[in-house]
Amino acid sequence: MLERLKIAFTVRVPWRDRGRVGAAIRGFQATEADGVWHLQQGLARLDDPRQKALIFVHCLEEESHADAFAALWRSYQDGVFSPEQAERAELYPPGAPVWKSFAYVHVGERDATERFRLLRDALGRGPLHETLGRIVEDESGHVDSTAAMLTRLGAEPAALRRELWLIVARRLWERWLRAGKRVVDVVATVLLSAIYYALGGLAAAASRRRLQGGLVDYDNNRPKRL
Repeated sequence: MLERLKIAFTVRVPWRDRGRVGAAIRGFQATEADGVWHLQQGLARLDDPRQKALIFVHCLEEESHADAFAALWRSYQDGVFSPEQAERAELYPPGAPVWKSFAYVHVGERDATERFRLLRDALGRGPLHETLGRIVEDESGHVDSTAAMLTRLGAEPAALRRELWLIVARRLWERWLRAGKRVVDVVATVLLSAIYYALGGLAAAASRRRLQGGLVDYDNNRPKRL
Protein backbone atom coordinates (compact mmCIF):
# COMPACT_ATOMS: atom_id res chain seq x y z
CA MET A 1 0.00 0.00 0.00
CA LEU A 2 2.82 2.42 0.86
CA GLU A 3 4.52 1.71 -2.45
CA ARG A 4 1.24 2.25 -4.30
CA LEU A 5 0.67 5.62 -2.58
CA LYS A 6 4.26 6.69 -3.21
CA ILE A 7 3.98 5.88 -6.92
CA ALA A 8 0.59 7.59 -7.22
CA PHE A 9 2.07 10.77 -5.68
CA THR A 10 5.19 10.58 -7.87
CA VAL A 11 3.19 10.26 -11.08
CA ARG A 12 0.85 13.14 -10.22
CA VAL A 13 3.32 15.66 -8.78
CA PRO A 14 7.07 15.31 -9.49
CA TRP A 15 6.56 13.63 -12.86
CA ARG A 16 4.76 16.65 -14.25
CA ASP A 17 8.30 17.75 -15.01
CA ARG A 18 9.52 15.84 -18.07
CA GLY A 19 13.08 16.14 -16.78
CA ARG A 20 12.17 14.08 -13.72
CA VAL A 21 10.50 11.45 -15.89
CA GLY A 22 13.64 11.26 -18.00
CA ALA A 23 15.79 10.81 -14.88
CA ALA A 24 13.52 7.99 -13.69
CA ILE A 25 13.70 6.24 -17.06
CA ARG A 26 17.49 6.54 -16.94
CA GLY A 27 17.37 4.80 -13.56
CA PHE A 28 15.16 2.03 -14.96
CA GLN A 29 17.65 1.47 -17.76
CA ALA A 30 20.48 1.20 -15.23
CA THR A 31 18.51 -1.34 -13.19
CA GLU A 32 17.98 -3.59 -16.22
CA ALA A 33 21.60 -3.28 -17.31
CA ASP A 34 22.77 -4.08 -13.78
CA GLY A 35 20.60 -7.21 -13.82
CA VAL A 36 22.33 -8.35 -17.01
CA TRP A 37 25.72 -8.00 -15.35
CA HIS A 38 24.71 -10.10 -12.33
CA LEU A 39 23.16 -12.76 -14.55
CA GLN A 40 26.39 -12.98 -16.50
CA GLN A 41 28.37 -13.53 -13.30
CA GLY A 42 26.09 -16.45 -12.39
CA LEU A 43 26.14 -17.79 -15.95
CA ALA A 44 29.92 -18.09 -15.85
CA ARG A 45 29.65 -20.47 -12.87
CA LEU A 46 27.08 -22.84 -14.38
CA ASP A 47 28.04 -26.20 -15.88
CA ASP A 48 24.75 -27.53 -17.27
CA PRO A 49 24.41 -26.41 -20.94
CA ARG A 50 20.60 -26.25 -20.68
CA GLN A 51 20.72 -24.01 -17.62
CA LYS A 52 23.34 -21.82 -19.31
CA ALA A 53 21.08 -21.50 -22.36
CA LEU A 54 18.09 -20.46 -20.21
CA ILE A 55 20.12 -17.80 -18.43
CA PHE A 56 21.56 -16.59 -21.73
CA VAL A 57 18.03 -16.04 -23.08
CA HIS A 58 17.18 -14.24 -19.83
CA CYS A 59 20.21 -11.97 -20.36
CA LEU A 60 19.06 -11.14 -23.89
CA GLU A 61 15.60 -10.17 -22.67
CA GLU A 62 16.99 -7.99 -19.90
CA GLU A 63 19.33 -6.33 -22.38
CA SER A 64 16.37 -5.63 -24.66
CA HIS A 65 14.61 -3.96 -21.71
CA ALA A 66 17.63 -1.74 -21.10
CA ASP A 67 17.65 -0.80 -24.79
CA ALA A 68 13.90 -0.09 -24.70
CA PHE A 69 14.31 2.32 -21.78
CA ALA A 70 17.24 4.03 -23.51
CA ALA A 71 15.10 4.55 -26.62
CA LEU A 72 12.16 5.70 -24.48
CA TRP A 73 14.34 8.33 -22.76
CA ARG A 74 14.62 10.16 -26.08
CA SER A 75 10.84 10.67 -26.06
CA TYR A 76 11.18 12.82 -22.94
CA GLN A 77 14.65 14.36 -23.20
CA ASP A 78 16.79 15.97 -25.88
CA GLY A 79 20.42 15.14 -26.45
CA VAL A 80 22.45 11.95 -26.31
CA PHE A 81 21.49 9.29 -23.79
CA SER A 82 24.27 8.49 -21.32
CA PRO A 83 23.75 5.47 -19.06
CA GLU A 84 24.27 5.70 -15.32
CA GLN A 85 27.54 4.29 -14.10
CA ALA A 86 27.21 1.93 -11.15
CA GLU A 87 29.90 0.31 -9.04
CA ARG A 88 29.33 -3.39 -9.54
CA ALA A 89 30.73 -6.06 -7.26
CA GLU A 90 30.13 -9.74 -6.68
CA LEU A 91 27.26 -10.29 -4.26
CA TYR A 92 28.82 -13.35 -2.65
CA PRO A 93 32.36 -14.69 -2.11
CA PRO A 94 33.71 -17.19 -4.67
CA GLY A 95 33.00 -20.23 -2.50
CA ALA A 96 29.29 -19.46 -1.98
CA PRO A 97 26.70 -21.68 -3.73
CA VAL A 98 25.78 -20.31 -7.14
CA TRP A 99 22.07 -20.49 -6.36
CA LYS A 100 22.48 -17.61 -3.91
CA SER A 101 23.41 -15.26 -6.76
CA PHE A 102 20.29 -16.28 -8.65
CA ALA A 103 18.24 -15.86 -5.47
CA TYR A 104 19.31 -12.23 -5.38
CA VAL A 105 18.34 -11.85 -9.03
CA HIS A 106 14.99 -13.49 -8.27
CA VAL A 107 14.17 -10.96 -5.54
CA GLY A 108 15.23 -8.12 -7.83
CA GLU A 109 12.99 -9.42 -10.63
CA ARG A 110 10.08 -9.72 -8.22
CA ASP A 111 10.51 -6.17 -6.92
CA ALA A 112 10.96 -4.70 -10.40
CA THR A 113 7.88 -6.50 -11.72
CA GLU A 114 5.70 -5.16 -8.91
CA ARG A 115 7.06 -1.62 -9.18
CA PHE A 116 6.70 -1.52 -12.97
CA ARG A 117 3.16 -2.91 -12.72
CA LEU A 118 2.14 -0.23 -10.22
CA LEU A 119 3.68 2.48 -12.39
CA ARG A 120 1.93 1.17 -15.49
CA ASP A 121 -1.42 1.17 -13.70
CA ALA A 122 -0.89 4.70 -12.34
CA LEU A 123 0.16 6.23 -15.65
CA GLY A 124 -2.09 7.48 -18.39
CA ARG A 125 -1.66 6.43 -21.99
CA GLY A 126 1.70 7.29 -23.43
CA PRO A 127 5.11 5.92 -24.46
CA LEU A 128 6.15 5.04 -20.90
CA HIS A 129 2.85 3.25 -20.19
CA GLU A 130 3.21 1.15 -23.34
CA THR A 131 6.86 0.27 -22.71
CA LEU A 132 6.17 -0.74 -19.11
CA GLY A 133 3.25 -2.89 -20.26
CA ARG A 134 5.52 -4.93 -22.55
CA ILE A 135 8.29 -5.21 -19.99
CA VAL A 136 5.98 -6.31 -17.15
CA GLU A 137 4.93 -9.33 -19.20
CA ASP A 138 8.56 -10.42 -19.63
CA GLU A 139 9.45 -9.71 -16.00
CA SER A 140 6.55 -11.83 -14.74
CA GLY A 141 8.00 -14.75 -16.67
CA HIS A 142 11.45 -14.03 -15.25
CA VAL A 143 10.14 -14.29 -11.69
CA ASP A 144 8.82 -17.78 -12.43
CA SER A 145 11.92 -18.87 -14.35
CA THR A 146 14.36 -17.76 -11.66
CA ALA A 147 12.28 -19.52 -9.00
CA ALA A 148 12.45 -22.74 -11.05
CA MET A 149 16.18 -22.23 -11.57
CA LEU A 150 16.76 -22.11 -7.82
CA THR A 151 15.12 -25.52 -7.44
CA ARG A 152 17.17 -27.00 -10.30
CA LEU A 153 20.37 -25.67 -8.73
CA GLY A 154 19.65 -27.65 -5.56
CA ALA A 155 18.60 -24.93 -3.14
CA GLU A 156 17.07 -26.54 -0.05
CA PRO A 157 13.67 -25.02 0.89
CA ALA A 158 14.74 -23.96 4.40
CA ALA A 159 18.05 -22.48 3.23
CA LEU A 160 16.30 -20.75 0.35
CA ARG A 161 13.68 -19.14 2.61
CA ARG A 162 16.40 -17.88 4.92
CA GLU A 163 18.47 -16.48 2.05
CA LEU A 164 15.48 -14.74 0.48
CA TRP A 165 14.69 -13.12 3.82
CA LEU A 166 18.29 -11.93 4.15
CA ILE A 167 18.25 -10.55 0.62
CA VAL A 168 15.03 -8.63 1.24
CA ALA A 169 16.50 -7.18 4.45
CA ARG A 170 19.71 -6.23 2.65
CA ARG A 171 17.85 -4.49 -0.18
CA LEU A 172 15.67 -2.60 2.31
CA TRP A 173 18.79 -1.42 4.14
CA GLU A 174 20.36 -0.29 0.87
CA ARG A 175 17.20 1.63 -0.03
CA TRP A 176 17.21 3.24 3.42
CA LEU A 177 20.82 4.36 2.95
CA ARG A 178 20.03 5.82 -0.47
CA ALA A 179 16.99 7.65 0.91
CA GLY A 180 19.08 8.96 3.82
CA LYS A 181 21.73 10.24 1.41
CA ARG A 182 19.09 12.08 -0.60
CA VAL A 183 17.71 13.69 2.57
CA VAL A 184 21.20 14.75 3.67
CA ASP A 185 21.88 16.22 0.22
CA VAL A 186 18.65 18.23 0.33
CA VAL A 187 19.31 19.51 3.86
CA ALA A 188 22.89 20.44 2.96
CA THR A 189 21.71 22.31 -0.14
CA VAL A 190 19.11 24.25 1.86
CA LEU A 191 21.62 25.19 4.58
CA LEU A 192 24.29 26.26 2.11
CA SER A 193 21.75 28.31 0.16
CA ALA A 194 20.58 30.00 3.37
CA ILE A 195 24.18 30.82 4.37
CA TYR A 196 24.94 32.10 0.87
CA TYR A 197 21.95 34.42 0.78
CA ALA A 198 22.52 35.62 4.36
CA LEU A 199 26.20 36.47 3.76
CA GLY A 200 25.37 37.91 0.36
CA GLY A 201 22.75 40.17 1.93
CA LEU A 202 25.17 41.40 4.60
CA ALA A 203 27.90 42.07 2.02
CA ALA A 204 25.44 43.92 -0.20
CA ALA A 205 24.24 46.06 2.72
CA ALA A 206 27.82 46.93 3.71
CA SER A 207 28.72 47.86 0.14
CA ARG A 208 25.61 49.99 -0.18
CA ARG A 209 26.51 51.94 3.00
CA ARG A 210 30.02 52.65 1.73
CA LEU A 211 28.73 53.86 -1.62
CA GLN A 212 26.16 56.09 0.04
CA GLY A 213 28.94 57.69 2.10
CA GLY A 214 30.39 59.22 -1.06
CA LEU A 215 33.99 58.17 -0.39
CA VAL A 216 35.64 54.90 -1.21
CA ASP A 217 39.19 54.15 -0.04
CA TYR A 218 41.37 53.35 -3.01
CA ASP A 219 45.12 52.70 -3.11
CA ASN A 220 46.34 53.84 -6.52
CA ASN A 221 49.87 52.61 -5.83
CA ARG A 222 48.82 48.98 -5.39
CA PRO A 223 49.65 46.81 -8.45
CA LYS A 224 46.58 46.02 -10.50
CA ARG A 225 45.79 43.01 -12.63
CA LEU A 226 43.61 43.34 -15.68
